[in-house]
Amino acid sequence: MNARPSDESSYISNANIVKRLNVLDTRHTLLIVDSCFSGSLVVKKRTAIPDERFKSRRILASGRYETASDGEKGKNSPFAAGLLTMLRKNTSPKLDTTSLIKYVKDYVHGKANQHPVEGRLQNSADEGGEFVFYLKRDEEAVWKEVTHAHSVVAYRNYIAGFPDGKYVEAANRKINELEEDKIWQQATINDNELSYEGYLQRFTPLGKYLAQASERLEALKKVRQARQEAQEKAAARDEERQQWQQQFEAHIKQAEQLYKERELIAAREAYREALRSHLPGFVPTQAYIEEQINFCQHNITFLGHYENGKAAMQEGNFRLAIEYYQEALKIKHNQKIEQLIQHCQQQMQQQRTGGKSSNSFVPPNHAPVKKKNNVVKWIAVGMAALVILALAINHLIPQENYPTDEQYIADPNWEDAASENDESTHTAPETYSILGSWQLLSVEWMEGGNAYDATSVDPTLAALINGVYHFYDNGVVTFTSVYQTTNNMYYSAGGSNIHIQAPGYGPGIINHINDSQLVVTLPFSNGYGQYYLRFSMERME
Repeated sequence: MNARPSDESSYISNANIVKRLNVLDTRHTLLIVDSCFSGSLVVKKRTAIPDERFKSRRILASGRYETASDGEKGKNSPFAAGLLTMLRKNTSPKLDTTSLIKYVKDYVHGKANQHPVEGRLQNSADEGGEFVFYLKRDEEAVWKEVTHAHSVVAYRNYIAGFPDGKYVEAANRKINELEEDKIWQQATINDNELSYEGYLQRFTPLGKYLAQASERLEALKKVRQARQEAQEKAAARDEERQQWQQQFEAHIKQAEQLYKERELIAAREAYREALRSHLPGFVPTQAYIEEQINFCQHNITFLGHYENGKAAMQEGNFRLAIEYYQEALKIKHNQKIEQLIQHCQQQMQQQRTGGKSSNSFVPPNHAPVKKKNNVVKWIAVGMAALVILALAINHLIPQENYPTDEQYIADPNWEDAASENDESTHTAPETYSILGSWQLLSVEWMEGGNAYDATSVDPTLAALINGVYHFYDNGVVTFTSVYQTTNNMYYSAGGSNIHIQAPGYGPGIINHINDSQLVVTLPFSNGYGQYYLRFSMERME
């Protein structure tokens, strides 16, 4: 009302307002105007998409081309009162602009002869999206939830929601503590200069383990320096240096072979031995060897999570299996692991909906064997050995496509290699169906290429004789004798090689199979050593 047409400092034109709004680089812009004739700003209308992913440029004006009511003296105008009432009394976590506009229009219609209008800016970045108001949460309640969760993700979510909150400093400190503990634990496992230097670089000067890290780093440096001094003196003569190099190359060759054969723990130790005999100029370099040590340790941890997940899945604990598999994915992205997670999620969904689980994993019997009960021990041995007999005809027994341990190793250069199981000769089994019942006739102890009656070595093995093994088409086998009925077990195989997922057993061999006879040799190891048992069975009518 006090604007002077000849003085641009006393007013701002609608065109100038629109021009300034159009240059704002925002996802959402909401202009709320409570003034007379403010409806002239509304130049375009479009149906809103209740989705804040799309950009929006919206206007809410208190009236059309009309005088806007100021309300009672000393109070808000009807338009402003409607806005404040809705915002203050809203309890919904999310309030979209369309709902707010509808409420304000209804509110103002009942308070004044006035018609609020809304629209969108023409020739702007508007995509028909929606500005959304989020209900402010109580910071104390949120912080209580975060501290209870006590995870890096929870603390980071708090900081994102309350960037200026009073616990931001504490949240950052907790994040550093959690990450520091994990990195320190890994450094102590690797126990080399590279790991401790990495820890010190990241957490100096406030780290909890700075003193220990510095002390251990200095000790390793002194050992290395002393070793290098001694090695350099010994290497003064070409012959002595050549001896050091031969020793180093032997350790490297052993380490690389063990690494290729997936013997990660042994490979890690062999690399450490190589590092101890390393001299300047030797190839590969010290940095490469330390990287290989770290890589072995990562894969050991990766396979540990995978084995834990597999065991949990076999026991039907799919939620725990998912947690282990997700820990494995943090170390290395693996498509097969993701497929196993999806499989576990499907099983959980079937359990919730009352459907029958399709999981064909059957948990192995991990109960400890009492030394005094040799009968039970040998029944377990015989059961594990004979379960794997069903694997010879792998294509006749439907199985789910679960990957082997080797497929989870992170190094893509590793190649699958066939395992040598026994010194005795064997022939590939012919294609006969193994489904049905088989009766055990004899158990032989294989040693030095000769076969002995195993019951003469351990009479308790006689408890297995005449036991019956029944092989089902779902990959499950059961054992029944006068002493007990075993739990179900899961088996897998390919060609002549057979395998049972149980502690102490390695890949076995199908020696012979036809319509009426089945012979298998199984390597078995325990605290007394490794030996081979050969089982002969006859099909029951």
